[in-house]
Amino acid sequence: MNIENILKEYNKSITKERIDIFSFISEKHLFSANDLILKFWNLWRASIFRTINLFLEIWIIRKISFWERSENYEIVNDDENHHEHMKCEKCSKIINFNSDNICKKILSEASNIWFKVKDHSISIIWTCKNCL
Repeated sequence: MNIENILKEYNKSITKERIDIFSFISEKHLFSANDLILKFWNLWRASIFRTINLFLEIWIIRKISFWERSENYEIVNDDENHHEHMKCEKCSKIINFNSDNICKKILSEASNIWFKVKDHSISIIWTCKNCL
């Protein structure tokens, strides 16, 4: 994924901040706004949140929610790498799992009722084997 090409496609400014933030998040599986604030301590918080909102708007990242105050994000991949997440309620460990069968069922059900799915996310709260 080339951030400069994507920003050009959407007529958005190509800035060093946006390129640096994208470079950082592209090396992560999941990240939070706080991760960006800690990494880019020299940037205004408002700039970081504007960049997150821009990346959400132009579909570079998507929000992953575990029903908490803080939100996690991940880079949007091709559908061939789509997966879902499970988070341990005790230690907060997050794992992902392949969801091909679930995705097929969701798309089939949506098609049956004349809906087109843009995106979906399934987040499961669990207790991992180490915390049992």
